Amino acid sequence: MLVVELKKGRVTDSVAGQFQKYMGFVKEKLTVESQIVKGVIISLEDDLSIHRIDITINIEYYSYQVSFRLLKG
Repeated sequence: MLVVELKKGRVTDSVAGQFQKYMGFVKEKLTVESQIVKGVIISLEDDLSIHRIDITINIEYYSYQVSFRLLKG
């Protein structure tokens, strides 16, 4: 199972803690014994401390960039 959280703004340590609770719920209620739960947090901005999430088993962090062009007619 893959748990994904897409944030529109900043990710902090508190977001990571809440995300671990989501993963725990999925593992407890939605998986069978042999299934692994993995997580991905995706955000536009981050707190530098969030990069420590990589040492947390089965959770990865990614950031995204958004750009667009406005074209007349």
